Amino acid sequence: MFRQTLTYFKSFYLSIIILAGILVFGILGYMYFEDYVLLDAFYMTLITVSTVGYKEVQPLSDSGKLFTSFLILSSFGTFAYAASSIGVGILSGKYRYYFKNYRLEQEIQKLKNHVIICGYGNNGESAAQHLITHNLPFVVLEKDSAKLESLKEAKNMLYLEADAIDESNFLKAGIEQAKAIITTLPSDADNVFVVLTARQLNPNLTIISRATNPKTEAKLRFAGANNVIMPDRVGGNHMAALVTTPDVNEFLDKLSLSSDDTVNLEELIVTAQNEKQILVSDLENIENCLVRIIGIKKAKGKGYALNPKRNVVIENGDKIFILGQKEHTGLLRKKFGLA
Repeated sequence: MFRQTLTYFKSFYLSIIILAGILVFGILGYMYFEDYVLLDAFYMTLITVSTVGYKEVQPLSDSGKLFTSFLILSSFGTFAYAASSIGVGILSGKYRYYFKNYRLEQEIQKLKNHVIICGYGNNGESAAQHLITHNLPFVVLEKDSAKLESLKEAKNMLYLEADAIDESNFLKAGIEQAKAIITTLPSDADNVFVVLTARQLNPNLTIISRATNPKTEAKLRFAGANNVIMPDRVGGNHMAALVTTPDVNEFLDKLSLSSDDTVNLEELIVTAQNEKQILVSDLENIENCLVRIIGIKKAKGKGYALNPKRNVVIENGDKIFILGQKEHTGLLRKKFGLA
């Protein structure tokens, strides 16, 4: 980090060193030739190199006049360069941009159980919007300047101006503390590389990858991807389903749109268990809480239970699928320790 800061502010540091050198040289010169005290020497140096031209502290001797002439000739160009370099850096927003990136990196380092999105194209942007809807923290890795502009304009969007196929950028994005990574790069070869690298850095990571060629799916899964999505195939299947079963798909689309005042389909995990067993009926019978348990995925490898009976026991680690409003599912989270 120190080396990066030194490189970025090289012109700024050089300008400060030049200004400091000129001031020290002038102060020592006036103290030597004119026996000025420190404050008077500093004042004379400042009005001389800045060409302000105020009256001298006291009349100069011949040696003082020669030194002043030399100081003006030797410092005029360097002082102007140093002052303009600092001014341009401030007015252009260059330093503000650096500190904004520094703040983003600090916030990213604090993330835990977040999602990393590689690429902010159409698929990456859609994934980001979905995560925002579900209040899940994420960070985007993108190197394209045009796409970065839209990220910069978005509020509270964490991103890194970085190449997703560079391993060091995964570490900056906190991959060791992340829960999942979504790679939506346009090149299948790049996605394979991302999957291999991510799996190596975090063996417990959930990895979802985009693919364009069906032949790449097996390679991505072999590399460590948990899920492989082919947008063209998904889009084609969805369009065909709108012909064969239009009402079913319209119903599912409405469920996928999460909001506070509509019925949504959510999945929750039982992370804490009370002394008393939790039954399906316990979750569905909370006062003023209208929810329906439509499925359970057992934690102990027993598969799925669809439309479970009301006397089915829900064990710690089970994942339940609930139809209900956000307000009601929030009550379940607090009462039964659901995540």
